[in-house]
Amino acid sequence: MGLFSARYTKEGPGVRKDEPKKKGLARFFEVLFRDYGNIFKANFLFLLCCVPMTVTLLFGYVFHEYLGMLLIAAVLYLLSCTLLGMGMTSMHGILVKVVRDEPFYMWHEFKRYWKDNWKQSMLSGVLFGTVLALECVSAWYYLRVQSNMRVVFLAVVMFSVFALVVSWTFTCLQMLFLDMKLGPMVKNSLLIMCGYVKRTLPAGLLMILIFGGVFLYTPVPFLPFVLLLGLPAITALVGDLWAWPVMEELFHITERQAAKKEADENGNP
Repeated sequence: MGLFSARYTKEGPGVRKDEPKKKGLARFFEVLFRDYGNIFKANFLFLLCCVPMTVTLLFGYVFHEYLGMLLIAAVLYLLSCTLLGMGMTSMHGILVKVVRDEPFYMWHEFKRYWKDNWKQSMLSGVLFGTVLALECVSAWYYLRVQSNMRVVFLAVVMFSVFALVVSWTFTCLQMLFLDMKLGPMVKNSLLIMCGYVKRTLPAGLLMILIFGGVFLYTPVPFLPFVLLLGLPAITALVGDLWAWPVMEELFHITERQAAKKEADENGNP
């Protein structure tokens, strides 16, 4: 089978049709081991979208002593964030297919999500990419400052990182299934983050611990291999496993899709 070939979910030996889905860590490892090939492919396509941003950051780091170069790097960074947003949304689309146990063609689905959501994905990439840059600058400042307010400052930075992770996840999922503008989707994401804090808090913290812990404590020479092996997609998978039940509860996605399919089959507009 090729790199972007089909993925089919079949009954295995001893698996009943009505077999209840596992939950928690058991569900995560079941999905991870079963669909790692597709997770790896989605991760690879996402990393390709991150290449321009990585090059821009390296450019800014090399020429950070020159104000003009920093301004150029800032503009290039915002442009590269458009690709980041499109890649993030498309990757979540593939991972939601995996979470829902749906068959799909990798390249076809990734391309479809890219095409159908490119406008809002670009805007979301710029929005969340800007917030991410501000958080990185704040973290850098925190490491340099000597003040009694360091604990408070660190708490603010950590909360902003948590809010970014959770709200971006729910914004991507809404883009995939709902027809609304970016502003209301971001607002919904923040409301969901606060209203479902018992679910979003552990999920967001776990995503931060997985990605941040591995990223910070992996030796630099091995870091590209860790990223390529699937760290971003695996982290996003954790978020989607926690977020999808909330999406179903709030927006009834499966019911909407079933009703739309029935209407299309009956020839109704």
